[in-house]
Amino acid sequence: MNSNLHKFAKILKPGKAILWPDALNGGKSVDEFLWKGAPNAKPIQRAGLVVFGLFFWLGGVFFIAVNWSKEDDWPARILGSLIGCASILISIRLMFNAFFKTRNSTVCEDEE
Repeated sequence: MNSNLHKFAKILKPGKAILWPDALNGGKSVDEFLWKGAPNAKPIQRAGLVVFGLFFWLGGVFFIAVNWSKEDDWPARILGSLIGCASILISIRLMFNAFFKTRNSTVCEDEE
């Protein structure tokens, strides 16, 4: 069974992540791009990260606005504000990675 799966994987294009280790490595690179940023990311990847960050920002503003529009429920206001602030902080982190993680210039030092 396992050998048939490997034969099938060789038939498909090498860029497809159909086996578990390949999918795991692909997910790892996406996680690193989202949380650590990538200095050599393509502009379309950065644009996608901005859109993803905007969804978190809008969700956070929505949580805060809806919970502060209620008049009596203070525990819900506090919980909704905490969730909204956490979402906004995540969006700030994503936006920082999209805009400020650029390619570093490396200086070559002469070896002696």
